[in-house]
Amino acid sequence: MAVLFRLRQTGRWFHMDWVYTTGALFRDLQTSRVRRLLSILGVVIGTAAVISSLAVVEGGREQLRAHLEKLGVNLVVLEDRFRPDIPREYEDQLKSLQTESVLTAGQGYGTPSEKIDAKNRMHEDGMLSGLDAGSAAVVSGVLRLGDVKHLRKRFLNATLVEPITMQWAQVGQVGARPFGARVEGGTPHGAIVRDLRVREGRYLLPMDVDRSEKVCVLGVDMAKRLLGEGHAVGRYISMLGSRWRVIGILERKGTMMRFNYDRLIIVPITAMHERTGVEVVNALLFQARDKEAASIIRHELLGEVMACLPGRMEEDFSVFSQDDLAEQHDETLRTFKILTICVAAFSLLVSGIGIMNIMLVSVRERTHEIGVWKAVGATDLDILSYFLAESVLTCLLGGGLGILLGVVLAADATGFVASSVAEISSWKPIFCPEFFVLSLGSTVVIGLLSGIFPAIVAARLEPTEALRYE
Repeated sequence: MAVLFRLRQTGRWFHMDWVYTTGALFRDLQTSRVRRLLSILGVVIGTAAVISSLAVVEGGREQLRAHLEKLGVNLVVLEDRFRPDIPREYEDQLKSLQTESVLTAGQGYGTPSEKIDAKNRMHEDGMLSGLDAGSAAVVSGVLRLGDVKHLRKRFLNATLVEPITMQWAQVGQVGARPFGARVEGGTPHGAIVRDLRVREGRYLLPMDVDRSEKVCVLGVDMAKRLLGEGHAVGRYISMLGSRWRVIGILERKGTMMRFNYDRLIIVPITAMHERTGVEVVNALLFQARDKEAASIIRHELLGEVMACLPGRMEEDFSVFSQDDLAEQHDETLRTFKILTICVAAFSLLVSGIGIMNIMLVSVRERTHEIGVWKAVGATDLDILSYFLAESVLTCLLGGGLGILLGVVLAADATGFVASSVAEISSWKPIFCPEFFVLSLGSTVVIGLLSGIFPAIVAARLEPTEALRYE
């Protein structure tokens, strides 16, 4: 019979043959394969959860930094969640314009271009006078361009101020079936404040806003859906009761501030007010000179807005800065990390109990063998060390498999969290060496805790009783 330990006793120190112990573990795996694999299944799941969650959170932090850099520098945002009651005549006319301007050929006036010409003649004849240029309906209790000018003068520490009007509209290429899309009215400052770059054509110019030009800039995905893969600049799309000339295509930007720039349509804000018949500003973007100025604007902006709109409630508005966004996303990532680590800890705990039970069964099955070991000179400490080593090696095996599984699952986990929780695209997991050390260290701890009781039971067996056990 092979000797279990090669002992070198110097004082109180012992050296155990780890090669023999590892081989004995794998031989036991072959004879009781299902039992051992089930015992380490929890370790595999727990370790995979630890690795994947840490990689997801670390990747999220790196992506968040890049995400905030793309938003612009020292940005402060005000959102108006209030939706005013638009006069019924303007609302009905707007719905009619959105519907009829994108009808397919063969109905009503004939071809789509004839429909647009007929609609324009209706404007010229005064049939839709409420939507004529310069005659937008005056709606009380909302921000307007005059208020934006006042706020710009009030906050001199803001280098740029961008007013935004948002509208869902039926959009389509002339002669094609329309679909709903988000249309944004803005100014040339929007490209600077939000770091928007044009891949093809140009962005809005001051004269586009001054003249209420019917021109638009498309996100890359919107351009592909509307106009296909070909050249888009110079072509026309139909929305808001008129034809709009495409002047530029944005570079891919992704999702920021809860909507996707790649599916956006940007038009001059004055042209949107003209076509909708209502002058409303839904959001303001302030680019501050520095972080200190951004903090001042962040804390004083709501008070200035309430002074402009005395009848409104503060709950209607949302004011936040880049630091607020960073804190919000960090909180989301911390919550996800805590939840996954709790799941991992529970899985490791359950697996530790399972391994302890398997080790107790192994001690009982090997009672006679333990008696032989003691008969040839193995001490209680030798037996204790062996079964502890076997428990640790079992957990390390599960930890190694769990690390491999965690690396595979991390990519899917980042995709889920990025799309449904943090709303950040292009998110990739990041693995740091300390993650692997932590995972393997936790499996060693679980192995020691789950193996200590079976090891003590084996070490306390009487040699004579153990040799008689069958």
